[in-house]
Amino acid sequence: MRHVIHILRSRIQYTIILPYLALIVLVLLVGSGIAITLVAGSWQERFNNQLGQIARRLAEELALREISSIAYLGQIVYTAANADTGTPSVIEAMTLRDTDGLAVAVGGLWTLGQINEKVSPDRLIIFDETGATLLDWESSPTSGEPVQYASTNVAGLLPIEEVLRAEQTPSGTNDVLGTPYSGLIAFRRPDGSDVVHFFTVAPVYTRAGEGEIARLLGGVFIAQRLDHILMTLQARSQADVIAILANDGAVLVTTTPTNTQPALRLKPAQIETLVAMNEQGNCLDIGLLSGETATAVQSMTLLSCSLLTTVRLDEQEYQLVYAPFLIRGLQYGYFAVGLSRDVLLSVWAGSRNVVIGITVVLVVMSVLVGYGVARRITHPIDELVAVADAVSAGDFAQRSNVRDENELGRLALAVNQMTSILLHLYETSRQLNQERRVEVVLQIAITSAVDLVPGIEAIALLPGPAGWNFRLRPAAPLPYATLTRYRWTALPPQEDRLTATIETVCAEHGIVGLLTVPLRRDRQMVGMLIFAHTEQGLSAAVLPHIQAIADMTAVTLVNAIEYELAQHESERQRAILAAIDDGVIVTDADGRIILLNTAAERLLQPIVPVHGELLLRDLPPEIRVSHSELFGRADRVIAVGKRFLTVRKTPMRQSNGDVVGEVMVLHDNTNAVRLDRAKTDVIATIAQELRFSLTDVRDYFNLLQRTSHQFDAEQLRALGNVQQRLFDIINLVNNMALLAQLEAGQIKVHLQATELAQLVETTISPLRTVFTERGVQITLALPLDLPMVMADRELLQHALYQVLDNARRYVTQGRVLISAGVEGNDIWLSMSDTGPAIPTDVAGLLFTQFQRHDNSSQRSGELGLPIARHLLELQGGSINVRSTPGQGCTFTIRLRRVEE
Repeated sequence: MRHVIHILRSRIQYTIILPYLALIVLVLLVGSGIAITLVAGSWQERFNNQLGQIARRLAEELALREISSIAYLGQIVYTAANADTGTPSVIEAMTLRDTDGLAVAVGGLWTLGQINEKVSPDRLIIFDETGATLLDWESSPTSGEPVQYASTNVAGLLPIEEVLRAEQTPSGTNDVLGTPYSGLIAFRRPDGSDVVHFFTVAPVYTRAGEGEIARLLGGVFIAQRLDHILMTLQARSQADVIAILANDGAVLVTTTPTNTQPALRLKPAQIETLVAMNEQGNCLDIGLLSGETATAVQSMTLLSCSLLTTVRLDEQEYQLVYAPFLIRGLQYGYFAVGLSRDVLLSVWAGSRNVVIGITVVLVVMSVLVGYGVARRITHPIDELVAVADAVSAGDFAQRSNVRDENELGRLALAVNQMTSILLHLYETSRQLNQERRVEVVLQIAITSAVDLVPGIEAIALLPGPAGWNFRLRPAAPLPYATLTRYRWTALPPQEDRLTATIETVCAEHGIVGLLTVPLRRDRQMVGMLIFAHTEQGLSAAVLPHIQAIADMTAVTLVNAIEYELAQHESERQRAILAAIDDGVIVTDADGRIILLNTAAERLLQPIVPVHGELLLRDLPPEIRVSHSELFGRADRVIAVGKRFLTVRKTPMRQSNGDVVGEVMVLHDNTNAVRLDRAKTDVIATIAQELRFSLTDVRDYFNLLQRTSHQFDAEQLRALGNVQQRLFDIINLVNNMALLAQLEAGQIKVHLQATELAQLVETTISPLRTVFTERGVQITLALPLDLPMVMADRELLQHALYQVLDNARRYVTQGRVLISAGVEGNDIWLSMSDTGPAIPTDVAGLLFTQFQRHDNSSQRSGELGLPIARHLLELQGGSINVRSTPGQGCTFTIRLRRVEE
């Protein structure tokens, strides 16, 4: 795919034809889409109108059926008596509750109703004012005679109750049929299934005489099976689907198979939409009847409360219209009518194929025409591109053969001329880039320019050791050679003033036709390049070419000047570095050593290769920290053979902050390291000897203490002071011995899980008596669930003792609070006291050996705190101090917690 895209982008004919083709295709597609849309929309509109007509016809048929049923009820109620046969009238039979006479009176009308397709009653019930049935017939599916039900009571049926509760008297003086009611009712069959019927019921009244109040005799109820009605309506209309649904959307009756009912069911969201429209009061009512007068059905177009949707039934797609099923203003559910979309889809598919076929033909014709037009344009361009590719590849002898008289022909001629000039400039540029000497650069410039302007000369005005002077090629003719005797200690920095000075000097020697180009480095003018002639000026035709040669020469001259300055500076730096006793190493950003003075070669003699490139990684990787802090120095050193070298590194940065290299200074520190080791050995020896002597002194002191009961108070106080001083001296000697071991790297660390709270208790135990005698309260605030720390138990106890001993020395009253807690992966242990505060300038030296400040009354670290720092750092921990004037000091130790 990427290859295809690359090909399409790389050819101008595709660039021309593709937008043209895309535009044509877009226009054709839009046009065909509009045509298809219009055709489909037209057929869809016809389809919708047909669907709306079927829905209206369904509503009208149901309304006409209700009107016919009401008329049929009137015929029954108004049936008169037959004196010949002795048949009573229906009113008389109902009054006398003559069921046999009533059956005879209604029998003929029942038979007529069965052959009237607008009535065709499936159930006829005549009841008295109590709801007891006087006649209850149901049509039989096997014979013409009705199925008769006896001794039934319909008072519990809702429509019958509405009739029995009616208070309205019939309108007129002779009316015996009251206001009719219509709706849906379900009768349960013996098999337990419910059969939905469309019913019409009316009350029957009688009057004893004119002007008397009408008395309710009962009512007449007629019902037709709703499935029979829908099948009849479907046969008369063009509908493929007719269904009646309950108010909850469930299908009550449908003309389709039972398995399609789930697809016909209304969803809650659809019901909500129909309810919202129904609330507007514009839905079609199939029974707008008043009293006994049957009014016409209301004329409407597409039902205003209908919902148009598409469903799939038995792998076939139908378009349905759902609308509220209203009878006399009461909603009994929803009705749905539908048509198959096969006809619409087939018509749409046929129209689509025709439009697509025409579109394809037009697209093919557009492609052919576009390709022909593009080819006439791109063929000469392809030849010019081939020439340009050859020139860019270095073949400056390539020329175009296009001879057209239009714009492409003129373009080909210009390309050929430009190629010739480029060949000339390219050869000049290649020669200039190979030189870094000023005189040779000027010679190359003249050789290139003299082909265009015979007799032209190139001169450079450059700064030198003795000032500014002219520099020329070695074989410059006499008028120009005389310029070399001019010297200026300073020249005006402005370009126009400098040009005026040069013109004045050159005019004195008959030099005219000047072209000056300033030489700049970092926006500073460092010289001037002059193209001059003794007889003629520069014509407008050759001036651009001479200007191009001058620009290339100016760039090369600036590089040549920088090269000369770099050579002088390098020689000067090498002389300086050769005189330095310390070794100096300079590396670039890639770690290559680009400078190594004589002292560095001597100091690194065991590892410096005799031949080949020396890289920074060739230097010793083992860099260690010299433990010479005892005597105030902490240099980073490397061991090279038997030498110890101090290494200091400084990055070299550009003005934008990028690191371009590094400078390392090596100082031979062998004698100092050996002296430090000798001093450490002496201190260790002195500490060992003092331990022996102090052991004897301590033994004699213990003997003296055994007779202390013979001393008075003054002698006991003196004895206590001696004991304290002896204790301090022993601690000092032990610390000096420990510090010597630290300096020599003889301390072995064994890290293990350590209970910090228990270790604090053990460490503080021997010091409690001293603190108590001074009136200093020791408080421990250690959490019970404090995690264990990773530490060397012996070294950690020694470090804690040193910090507590510092508090013993300087805290004379108040308290010492020891607390601990967890912070991330660390355990902190804080020891706060009320001793003297530590000045800010002293706090930084508190953990450094032998760094006691002048004021001996103030608090210092002496040897104990530096030893504590060393021991904690060996275990991966740390210690710091925070001091507030008037509140004392807080020492905080941090250790690593044990990973669970």
